[in-house]
Amino acid sequence: MKKHIAFFLALILLLSPMTSFAINIPGYEGGIQNESIYKEVIFVTGEPIVLEGTLEIKTKEKNDTITEQYTYKLSNIAKDAKLSRTIKLSEKLDTKGNQTTSKKTLDGYKETLTIGKKKYEVKDENYQWNQGMVVHNTPLVGYHAGDWSARKTYIVDKGKESITVQTVGNLVGYDSPWSATETQTLDYTINYENKIDKKRNWEGTASLEASYNMTKDYEYVDNVPNQISFKGGFLLTEKQDNVLKYSYDLPRFKEETMLNGRNTGKDSFSIDTNPIITRLNIPAVRDVLGLPNEKDMLLLASMEALPLGSTYLGPSSSMSRGDFARAIVNSMNIPVEKEEENTKKKKKNQEEKLPTYIDVGKNHRNYDYIETVTKRGIMEGVGRGKFEPDKYLTRAEATTILIRMLGFQNLAPIKNYSTGYKDNGSIPAWAKDHVYVAKMLGIIEKDPYFYPNRDITKAEASELIVNFINYLQKNLKYDYRENILNN
Repeated sequence: MKKHIAFFLALILLLSPMTSFAINIPGYEGGIQNESIYKEVIFVTGEPIVLEGTLEIKTKEKNDTITEQYTYKLSNIAKDAKLSRTIKLSEKLDTKGNQTTSKKTLDGYKETLTIGKKKYEVKDENYQWNQGMVVHNTPLVGYHAGDWSARKTYIVDKGKESITVQTVGNLVGYDSPWSATETQTLDYTINYENKIDKKRNWEGTASLEASYNMTKDYEYVDNVPNQISFKGGFLLTEKQDNVLKYSYDLPRFKEETMLNGRNTGKDSFSIDTNPIITRLNIPAVRDVLGLPNEKDMLLLASMEALPLGSTYLGPSSSMSRGDFARAIVNSMNIPVEKEEENTKKKKKNQEEKLPTYIDVGKNHRNYDYIETVTKRGIMEGVGRGKFEPDKYLTRAEATTILIRMLGFQNLAPIKNYSTGYKDNGSIPAWAKDHVYVAKMLGIIEKDPYFYPNRDITKAEASELIVNFINYLQKNLKYDYRENILNN
């Protein structure tokens, strides 16, 4: 992890089962940041003050315990405000199957805030904080949620004044290969106490929502020159956008005199990162040009989900189980664990890894991909130790695989129901929940017929996978951000 940047693009895209929680929003103070600037808002003076500066994060992991240190250096020149804060946290992990729970506690805290000539201080004994989280890993996506509570007391003017901020917070998020989102919600109750003049005491409330999102977008770009060896190609653009919204109900002041009425309002600000652009390879395929699914197949071929160097793909031909495994692994950027070929580099006494299936040898063109999807729980064998890699895949099977990757099959109704297709009765029982959810999410078309037992063509499989990518890019993100921020 970078010292000055809490966001780490590469880690978000790792698809191996998580051993820790992806803290995408930096810390638990409701702030957001990009490559160089961190910003947050405070309410302790009785008005919202936006601070900005730097945040340095250091993380160590040993066994099942993670320690973190956050160092903030912030200011607001217009308000003559400066803040210095150091937080030390420790996190204990407990993994059972595909779920991990964690308990995070405060090891050390120090904060100094100066506004003009006034100094606000918080030390270890004046800050109580704890948090619990859970993460659930599906074959492709990791979902996490957490809650925390805190009570922070600022000591002002050598104890003549104090400000106590009670915080209740929660977060929810997910990590996928095409997008990642986390949204925090914090509710503050602020109590100011003047030990000398009780008439100056006041109380206020504030709410804050901070949301982080990373999205990978693809775009086909035509080349302007005619005299060039390729017509155009795809580029991937990876970008993060971060939004902070807040509202408040605080007392009204004129200088240090409290007035009648309340100071209420709301505001927001955002910070984006500079996009990271990657140009994809140019596929050699020629027999998809002019077809309705041309761009889908070209995109998958550019990612080597379909053969990059093949001139003819046969878009109307059926897709095999092994080729679909390849398409899923490469389009979802799933790391392929390849066995070390050079035996001299192998560890002593290390046994040679045997193939999972008796009909998929190491020389099979899709061996590595089939081993990968099997290990992930994305695809399964057909029984008796076989995978049947060259057997054609049905539309029901392909749809089931995608929804299994999301872990959403339980979103289907429990009792008897219809998918809405006229051939609903032909959908196998094991696929019905998956088909229902895929239709509900817009991953498959809402045509009159689904044709569940028909072999899926390469063109249809390409469209299905690209629809799945679009769902990860847009719809899933919307549910975790706009649905929360706009409530």
